Amino acid sequence: MLTEQLSQLLESIQVLQNLLEEEKLCLKEKSFENLNTLLFNKKKLLQKINSSNQAISTKDNLIVIEQDPALSSLKQEIVKRLTECQKNNEINGRLVELSMKSNKHLMQLLTQAKGKNSITYDQKGLLNSGSLLGNNIEA
Repeated sequence: MLTEQLSQLLESIQVLQNLLEEEKLCLKEKSFENLNTLLFNKKKLLQKINSSNQAISTKDNLIVIEQDPALSSLKQEIVKRLTECQKNNEINGRLVELSMKSNKHLMQLLTQAKGKNSITYDQKGLLNSGSLLGNNIEA
C-alpha cells in the first residue's frame, strides 16, 4: 500500500513537471490563451500532492520508508523531482516578473508618446490638445 501511495505521488509530481514546462513555454512565447487553465490545473495538482504527502508522512510510514531500500529509493526520487519543480516554478515566477516589467515600461512609453503628440501650442503660445490639429488651417 505504501509503495502504491509513493508511486502515485511520484506520478503526480511528474505531471506537475510537465505543467511547469507548458507554463514556461506559454510565458516565453507570450501565449496567454492557455495560461489560466494551466494555472488552475497546477493549483489543483499542488493541493493533491500536498494531501498525498501528508497522508504518507506519518511517523510509522517514515520509519518503514527509511528501513526499506525500495521505498527509500522511491522517496529520494520524489524529493529530487520536487526540487526540480521548485526550481522551474521559480524560473516561471521570474518570467512573470520580467513580463510585467516589460508591459509596465511599454505602457509608460505609450503614455509619454500620447502626451507629447496630443499637446500643441497656438499662435498666441497657449496650449491646445492634439485633437484640434487641422481645424483652422488656411493654405
